[in-house]
Amino acid sequence: MMNNCSAINSSVKVSVIIPVYNTAAYLYDALDSICNQTLKDLEIILINDGSTDNSQHIIEEYARKDNRIKFLIQPNQRQGVARNNGLQLATGQYIYFMDSDDILDTDALRQCYEMCEKRGLDFVTFDAKTIYEVPISPSTFNYCRKGKIDEQKIWNGIELMHHELEHDTFYVVPWLCFTKHSFLKQYFGGFPSGVIHEDTIFVVQIMLNAHRVGYIPRPFFKRRIRNSSTMATSFSMHNIEGYTLVCTQIRSWVQQHAEWNAIIDLYLRKTLNSVIWLGHKMKTLEKIETYCRFQRLHLSQYVNLKNWIVFWLKI
Repeated sequence: MMNNCSAINSSVKVSVIIPVYNTAAYLYDALDSICNQTLKDLEIILINDGSTDNSQHIIEEYARKDNRIKFLIQPNQRQGVARNNGLQLATGQYIYFMDSDDILDTDALRQCYEMCEKRGLDFVTFDAKTIYEVPISPSTFNYCRKGKIDEQKIWNGIELMHHELEHDTFYVVPWLCFTKHSFLKQYFGGFPSGVIHEDTIFVVQIMLNAHRVGYIPRPFFKRRIRNSSTMATSFSMHNIEGYTLVCTQIRSWVQQHAEWNAIIDLYLRKTLNSVIWLGHKMKTLEKIETYCRFQRLHLSQYVNLKNWIVFWLKI
């Protein structure tokens, strides 16, 4: 698990970790939404991941105004490394990972904190709305689970993961999770570096290990989809490499946890069938490389024939 060098400080209720990379146009809105939270006992950790725009100027401007802000500048190493470095500095009782181009409702952290404390949760999850800056179908990014998850129930993580996978509402994004710091210290091994879709490791790992999970059916988070967003760009080998890396890592966990075999098998089938279907627009050479990669990593077994046909024949 991660070697977090900072001790948990009982006077800091929540550490908010925000990687920043060239998001100056949106950073004011993101920081205002965190600095103005109704829950005041916060630690706000900004990791500048080698930004080349005006982001650092804005970070320093806010740090001068708000002594809860601390920041670190690192060479560009992608979001996973930035989050890991932020987690090393965190001292709060709970951890929340925020994105620097998005917005969080100002009462969100208070409600999450109070629910976790009252019900003794490992983490609580909630919903999101989407702000579209690119022409994408609204159904593409639907993060509403209200009416699909029992909000009164305290869930076992594997039970909730199975429920969400079966109802196509399993979202592998850290910003929908408010997590107990001591739980992360015990069970979370850190974000993989240098890949996309690294968020998957975080969400799956906390789901597999959690015994007490709650759900708040409110869209606290406002996600911005813009041209440079990972999920708004064309599907390519970069995505295939990221998905296959994280899926291979998740599959390896069964060696130490045989009891996870069924839920991981379900996750891999759901995920890799979607990946192959999305890959149908790739170029022929990329498709060949993808197929060879799936064969080499023994991932082809999780994809059904119908999706392989779509992958090869649909344009």
